[in-house]
Amino acid sequence: MAFPLLADEVSIADEDAALFKSCPELSAWAAKHPREGRDMDSDSHVGTPPISSTLGTELSRRADLDQRVRAPLSVGQIPSQEQLQRLAEVDADNLRWLKHLVAHDGFPTVEQVGQKGVRNAWLLVQHADADPVFQQEVLDSLIARSSTSGLKKADLAMLSDRVLLALGQPQRYGTQFVQNKEGDLVLQDPVEDMADIDARRAQMDLMPLDLYRCVLRASYE
Repeated sequence: MAFPLLADEVSIADEDAALFKSCPELSAWAAKHPREGRDMDSDSHVGTPPISSTLGTELSRRADLDQRVRAPLSVGQIPSQEQLQRLAEVDADNLRWLKHLVAHDGFPTVEQVGQKGVRNAWLLVQHADADPVFQQEVLDSLIARSSTSGLKKADLAMLSDRVLLALGQPQRYGTQFVQNKEGDLVLQDPVEDMADIDARRAQMDLMPLDLYRCVLRASYE
């Protein structure tokens, strides 16, 4: 049985010498991608302070809780039933709240909540796996306003892969990993055209797949 990589953020700080030592090619890539080098393929919360204090604060609270319930789920260990139950409860509550928000007011904008608020909202959508149709609707709206969404191309790639896999289709960018029964991190099947995957990743400002695999393993194993 394969378990999802539940804590699927990778935050890379310039001072993380051990990570750069484990993945020697990372230094050269990060130097060419200074912004992405700090939160590649990441769910981490970055950006400007929320503009709408009420909505921004609620998004921050929910995103923080999302990360707290995922933090104990270490790669290499099978999650306990209690951990999975708590995770499911938090995700379900966030999904209900976010669907109501989007239905009534649309997906939050940078003008409403700042870049950090948009990233927090994206995080909740990324983990709304119980409703891939809703994820797809949000993804479509974000792609339509990609130049003003406040999100990176890498964020859209991650959500796209998440939706594709949920709908039984191959992921395009190789952003989604799982841990197998031995506790190893492996690319989640199916994957579209592996021969050209690095070209597609480059189009979305993602590091080459082998390098990202190295970063994941060095971060979680």
